Amino acid sequence: MMEKFYCPKCDKIFEAEGKKKGWQSSLFGYCWKLVAKCPNCDKECDEWRPKGSSDKESGNYCGGTCSIFKK
Repeated sequence: MMEKFYCPKCDKIFEAEGKKKGWQSSLFGYCWKLVAKCPNCDKECDEWRPKGSSDKESGNYCGGTCSIFKK
């Protein structure tokens, strides 16, 4: 399934198949997010979310409290 991602370096939104990237937070436990490489600059980019979307609606899960998901 193709997801939308945002590259801050290129300032572009692109579609790609995301890859799940997980880590262990000492505060929140297991966290994960979808990432994809930008087709222009090869930078690892996070999923794009429209303004006003909540963490629960995005594909990022760690209880919705990780500061990395707050935009």
